[in-house]
Amino acid sequence: MDDTIAFYGDILALRPGHRPPLEANGVKVPGAWLYADGGDYPILHIIDRAPEKGPTGAFNHFAFRGTGLLAFLDHLRSRAVEFKAAPVADTADTQVHFFDPNGVKIEMIFAERVDPALLS
Repeated sequence: MDDTIAFYGDILALRPGHRPPLEANGVKVPGAWLYADGGDYPILHIIDRAPEKGPTGAFNHFAFRGTGLLAFLDHLRSRAVEFKAAPVADTADTQVHFFDPNGVKIEMIFAERVDPALLS
């Protein structure tokens, strides 16, 4: 849990904030709610439990829109986070895909185009 919170804080600048005590069937559910810097509502909810076996349904990844594509790529490189970046066809956007410490796929999308040589 601490590694997950630290990852999202370091890579996406999300910070833990208020989370009410939650229970399921009378059992406390540990976790964290993460907020964007300056944000007043949580945008990512994390539950501290072992991964469940079996399919995860239609969930493949989640996405955030970002700014500063090249600075973000440099940030990922400096943290040794592997990523794949590519322009989005028929748009001015560039997508960056990477994984959190739990294997959850994250997409950052930037309204920027750069020389493809800068994306690897």
